[in-house]
Amino acid sequence: MRNRNAVSLLAVSAVLTASLTGPATAAAATAPSLGDFVLVPSNANLHSVVGLLDEQLPKLGVQNILLQANRTDAPKGADCTSPALNTNDRHVVGKFCFNEGDTNTTQWMPQGVTTVADAQDDELWGDEQAILVSWYNKDTSPAKGVRVSFLDTDTGNYQHVLLVYPFVNNSGNASYEAVTTPQSGDGGSVHAGGIVWYGNFLYLVDTRRGIRVFDMRYIFDVKSAANGDVTDPDRVGRQDGTFYSYGYRYVMPQTYGWSNPSGLASFPPDHGCNASGPQKFSYISLDRSTEPDLITTGEYCSDLGDPDRNGRVATWPLNFVDGTPLTDGNGLWRARSADRLPKPRVQGAVSFANRWYLHSTGGGTTGPGHLQAAVRGGIGVLATDGAEHDVAIGVEDLSYWSSRNQLWTVTEHDGKRIVYATPRP
Repeated sequence: MRNRNAVSLLAVSAVLTASLTGPATAAAATAPSLGDFVLVPSNANLHSVVGLLDEQLPKLGVQNILLQANRTDAPKGADCTSPALNTNDRHVVGKFCFNEGDTNTTQWMPQGVTTVADAQDDELWGDEQAILVSWYNKDTSPAKGVRVSFLDTDTGNYQHVLLVYPFVNNSGNASYEAVTTPQSGDGGSVHAGGIVWYGNFLYLVDTRRGIRVFDMRYIFDVKSAANGDVTDPDRVGRQDGTFYSYGYRYVMPQTYGWSNPSGLASFPPDHGCNASGPQKFSYISLDRSTEPDLITTGEYCSDLGDPDRNGRVATWPLNFVDGTPLTDGNGLWRARSADRLPKPRVQGAVSFANRWYLHSTGGGTTGPGHLQAAVRGGIGVLATDGAEHDVAIGVEDLSYWSSRNQLWTVTEHDGKRIVYATPRP
């Protein structure tokens, strides 16, 4: 007969060993290095090219864009519904629909969202309030890049503006092309996973590169130009003395950029992420609860079973006086903080008052997305805080409208597209 005390001691030893070394112990995430979150200025020459375009093309301000928005046939009020909301367990406190063509197209996919609450402290642009949504073009040749919808919250009407990249062509004339990656050659459309409207500037994430910057003061009206043609959906830029825009009336050229120091970053296939190195710029938002105001950027990462590869979020300081990045003495834009995400497949993140709000996916085109709050659980590591809520199918980027205490987003799948808000958890 075995000694019962010996058996008990062996059992206790086994339990202790398993608790210390066994598979039941989940690996802990480690804090990312702030040294991985540095952007260098790029595309400094673009502003001069935009100046040349300004001499040749009439331009229009944001207020007038909203007043003459041409998408007037989107469902309004109670008629604005979407099957994307069927899984939502959070109260919807605001919503806007696209028209039938934009809801069902498979050539353009909505991704990013920002509001006038990001743009201005008083949450007004003149006397207008707007929501902006970014779309990337897919499955066309050539790739048409990125467009942004300017939506008037008073009327529900909206207008698309094509984002473009300016350059001087072989004839020495200012022209522009689609926003693609890589920019030269036959690149695909920039994914446009997130946007922030801050002052006069529109910040757009470029997944492998960094952040592109556009200036709201330079939205050109191709239709009103003496040499503009908005009837051809297949041509863009200046060709044989005529300006084209893939059929869009308005174009807004890039004026500046902030890029990874080593150029385009590389990431694992199938939406995988690296544990260290340059950040993947999947989405972007604004935090007005701090001083200075901060841009938040983050990574969309598939589940690789490693807490250090769930993705990272970083915050970047802004100059509220002129809307530009706050840089160091060497002109570099350095992140103020960086944190590991507590879960994979995060499609959007916004921070406010030291709390993060995360949109994640996993249900494909039929299952719900998820909304969950997070706080710092340690230095450089976020931990979930509170319940995970089922929200709309295909949720994307996030933007916080502080005076309304609302989180705004857009859903991406064709046939299931809507811009909507839910209360902040």
